[in-house]
Amino acid sequence: MRAFFWLSLMGLLPVSAAELAKGDAIQLTLRGVAPSEQSQVTGDYTVDDSGRVRLPLLDDPVAAVGLSPAGFARRAEAAYRAAGIYTQPAIEVVALKDKEAVGAVVSVGGCVKSDGEVAFRQGLTVLQALNAAGGLDPFAGRNVMLMRGGKQYCLDFKQLAHKNIELEANDTLQVEQRPALIDRWKGSAERIAILMK
Repeated sequence: MRAFFWLSLMGLLPVSAAELAKGDAIQLTLRGVAPSEQSQVTGDYTVDDSGRVRLPLLDDPVAAVGLSPAGFARRAEAAYRAAGIYTQPAIEVVALKDKEAVGAVVSVGGCVKSDGEVAFRQGLTVLQALNAAGGLDPFAGRNVMLMRGGKQYCLDFKQLAHKNIELEANDTLQVEQRPALIDRWKGSAERIAILMK
């Protein structure tokens, strides 16, 4: 056991799950109760600024900061039992930041050699997604439009920092065609500052 702990600390073995922090999103699944009850509780939640998660049917939020997703699941089960709501709840929690979104993609189009969908993974950058689409074609300009959550951001493909922006599942990249005259960036630093983490 001690050897496993030290190997994990040295990065030689994966630690099963990171601790939850304020602002983390989690996916909670409730089992062991009637399906109608499951649908009331199963869903996505966020650890609030107080480090807790407010769950349906419970009067008080459940503390989450510093716990692993599995540890939070056990605490949520205990909270439902203590409140007399469920006798044997079975809760599974996944931290969405750690979850490899199975089937999630990033759409890439415009002036690339092979437009379509690129499999999403954590840490995928703009440059990596465009390379997975075969790279830019000879007609590509410097303006790359990123569509995310109903908003649009204009990236400058000539700036290294823009190429290294990390994508999210279901983002869309559209590489614009180079204009006949001067290929100027159409965006603004203020507009994409939110993406530069």
